[in-house]
Amino acid sequence: MDLALLKAERIKRGITQEQLAKQLGFKDKSSYCLIENGKTSVSVNTANQIIGYLALSKELAYKIFFETHV
Repeated sequence: MDLALLKAERIKRGITQEQLAKQLGFKDKSSYCLIENGKTSVSVNTANQIIGYLALSKELAYKIFFETHV
């Protein structure tokens, strides 16, 4: 998972961690922060919600959630 790219795309769209956390149904932004900081895994459902809310292209979604860095 490319966390730096996820954060960059969120910021580029002017969306705060708090706004995204609320959209995902989290109690507060700290739950979403755990995702961006790589401290918790992301389910396919949550990844799809993030992709939809940030309106990510298929290419960006793949780079963020599925491409591995060696």
